[in-house]
Amino acid sequence: MRIAVCVKQVPVLSRITFDYESKTIVREGVPLEVNSFDLLAVDRAVQLAKQVGGEVVAYTMGPPQARDALVQCLAMGADRAVHLTDRAMAGSDTLATARSLSLALDREAHDLVLCGRHSTDAETGQVGPELAQLLGLPYVGNVRRLDCPSEEGPIRVERETDEGHEVIECPLPTVVSVTEGITPERFPSRQNMLAAREAPAIEDLGARDLSADESLFGAAGSPTSVSEIRFVASQRAGVVIEEEDPQEAARKLVQAFSERPPAPIQAPRTGWERYEGGHGAALWVVGERVASGLRATTFEILGKARDLADMTRGEVVAVLTGAGPAEEVRELAAHGADRVIVLAAAESLHPAGLACVSALAGAVREHSPYAVLFPSTANGRDVASRVAAALSLGLTGDCIDLEIDGSGGLVQLKPALGGNVVAPILSNTRPYMATLRPGLLSPVAPDRSLEAPVEVVDVDESPAPDMRLLEVHRESDAGGLALERAPVVVGVGMGVGGPEKLPVVRSVAHRLGAEVAATRNVADAGWLPRQLQVGLTGKAIAPRLYIAVGIRGDFNHMVGIQKAGTIIAINTNPNPRRSPILQGADFSIVGDWETYLPPLADALGPLLLPDRS
Repeated sequence: MRIAVCVKQVPVLSRITFDYESKTIVREGVPLEVNSFDLLAVDRAVQLAKQVGGEVVAYTMGPPQARDALVQCLAMGADRAVHLTDRAMAGSDTLATARSLSLALDREAHDLVLCGRHSTDAETGQVGPELAQLLGLPYVGNVRRLDCPSEEGPIRVERETDEGHEVIECPLPTVVSVTEGITPERFPSRQNMLAAREAPAIEDLGARDLSADESLFGAAGSPTSVSEIRFVASQRAGVVIEEEDPQEAARKLVQAFSERPPAPIQAPRTGWERYEGGHGAALWVVGERVASGLRATTFEILGKARDLADMTRGEVVAVLTGAGPAEEVRELAAHGADRVIVLAAAESLHPAGLACVSALAGAVREHSPYAVLFPSTANGRDVASRVAAALSLGLTGDCIDLEIDGSGGLVQLKPALGGNVVAPILSNTRPYMATLRPGLLSPVAPDRSLEAPVEVVDVDESPAPDMRLLEVHRESDAGGLALERAPVVVGVGMGVGGPEKLPVVRSVAHRLGAEVAATRNVADAGWLPRQLQVGLTGKAIAPRLYIAVGIRGDFNHMVGIQKAGTIIAINTNPNPRRSPILQGADFSIVGDWETYLPPLADALGPLLLPDRS
């Protein structure tokens, strides 16, 4: 059995800073490391090779120093390594990267290709599914458990979803992206690293080794590019309260909180002009279902599409996979859809499988809309990436907003550095494609007098082997969907002390009518479900009030709460260098959370829930 693992070297994000005066990102002296999700993939690949027999081949693309990433893979047990390094590959976006890797992987047969869920410096998770599409293989993402009984397969995996998890069977060869939980995090010993540096097991490949057409690589082969970075000055009040008396600290904070003008709440849009036909200017919104019906992010993206339609003057089309109740179509029309396309797929067909992706790509190819928009969810990211690769289109993942420039192009806005930097992404292909983070956009006020015609597109089963959905598990207590819509959220960090403290936090959250969120470390430790993780590798939320309890405030977490109306933090460390949450919050109390949080909740309660006072 031959297992390929694709890895990437990334900067240590916590060491990156930016200079407001010069408007530049300071990267000098920032160390590099192997992307943490990729290390998990390497370790699981080595385990599988030992279990069923075979070899592990590590692949990376990057400048000469990226060789260090492959040395670490060899030190962890990989048998060989391949380094794609060529100036012609510089400036590659995700599609150009996936294309380069697919050409390298095509040089020899692989039974299994593993990737990390996404790279921590880009957060999109597009390379894995794009790679699978270019190779014509099945793909399963967000995998937290992978079992392979023999070298012939099939593999059986647990795929993490926004509601729980799925159990999926998939034939070999296939591509899998892994996430936390696939195996405990492990690093190679110093002795193994020294031995790996001497190993002659790294093969260098240039662009000419892969194709005579160098326009496939690097910036030339990349449909997306970054425009001038926008620096966003922090609007947080930054008030720090150091008060020995918890009651007095709560009084001072609530007074400051009540005197600060509340963040303006955008009233839902009412009424809009409907545009018939004009497919080339149409905006497509790929909707998503959950157990309770249509997911809220579907309506949020429809609301954004309605705003953009005022400029494109094209119809807004909602796309759903699988037949649903007629009420869903009525709700889509009420929330801004002029037309609805239903991909009539059997329940056994997964939305991210080859059959559904092929049907959607075919519909996009036929109608050529202005843009196709997806939610940044487990399914949305996978489907969008596969469609983009199938049609050779640029895709921007995890956008926080969209706008149309003076030339009529769609500008896709991505956050960086905790939201202090916004990167406008441009694409030279049409339709434009983007995924948008839930909880950050506003739906329109529904008009239930409206109707929308329905077009049904039959989805035929793929003749090629594909994944098979065996079980769907929805965790009723996960709370991830409620978290996306919550007006008040209490965030839990490792500073709370341990899982035995969570009942106190939950009790306070209940008194405030709040939902509970987690940092990545809390989710990694198993204190709270992964569905409650907020940050770079979790959800982005936009509550009116976010209370951070025992949270240090690293970049990873701050990305997820940048749209919060007001941020209150309780932390024992008064040093902003050790507790960056103090700089990222509007109001902070320095002290033990168990002492200061209950009186703060008592004081905030009448403001947040006046009917209970």
